[in-house]
Amino acid sequence: MTIVRNGRVLDIKGHRAPAADILIAGDTIAEIGPPGLAAPADAVLVDATDRLIHPGLINAHTHGHGNLSKGMGDRWTLELLLTAAPWISGNRTAEDKYLSTYIGALEMLMKGCTACYDLTVEFPSPTPEGLGACAKAYADAGMRAVVAPMVANISFYEAIPGLLDVLPSALQKEVERLRMAPYEASLTAMRRVLTDWSFDRELVRPAVAPTIPHHCSDEFMRGCASLAREFGVGLHTHVHESKVQVIVGLEKYGKTPTAHLQDLGL
Repeated sequence: MTIVRNGRVLDIKGHRAPAADILIAGDTIAEIGPPGLAAPADAVLVDATDRLIHPGLINAHTHGHGNLSKGMGDRWTLELLLTAAPWISGNRTAEDKYLSTYIGALEMLMKGCTACYDLTVEFPSPTPEGLGACAKAYADAGMRAVVAPMVANISFYEAIPGLLDVLPSALQKEVERLRMAPYEASLTAMRRVLTDWSFDRELVRPAVAPTIPHHCSDEFMRGCASLAREFGVGLHTHVHESKVQVIVGLEKYGKTPTAHLQDLGL
């Protein structure tokens, strides 16, 4: 058993943090009591002096691939970030992906966050090796996580109506190289990942993340939803993040992106 002494235990409802000891049996809190709580003589002692003890925080939306590029997008809008995404986060090795995710995991743990939902990106489509590297980073850090490949089959330049047409011809050729993989390829890759997942799902589990509705064809969105239902995993996306997204959604669908997702059965 383990006894945690000399800390202050957060009482959320009472809005206070009284001094208390915690007795732990295996992975279960057996008892919380006043200082001096009885414990077996052979219990492992953890000294929590000057520490606040609270339930682990949950980061419900993060991007592990972004930890190696913090500070590069000072005062960027979302759309500027999406424009730069291929050169910021593309062309990463499996080791890069592991390191970026691991750095983020340790940073969260140091701040009291013990679980997260990570939408991680690979260009032009997800790979079992890349997602495995991300999952291993969380497992090695001892952090609970959902790892969801962030996928699209429409590039940013194609997703914004008229943007590609107004680019100079030389730049049009340049961005042609940034096309996403066909949605069938991404669905196949995600199916393989969901089928062959080798990590303890109680700690690190997979999910599906079609990145932004207008960056995905309707067929792709339905395919992602179908995969999520078939394998019993979560589906996560970005909706109404910016004024541009709302305007594009209204222009493309004749309704809000949220209403369109409802029509698709999501």
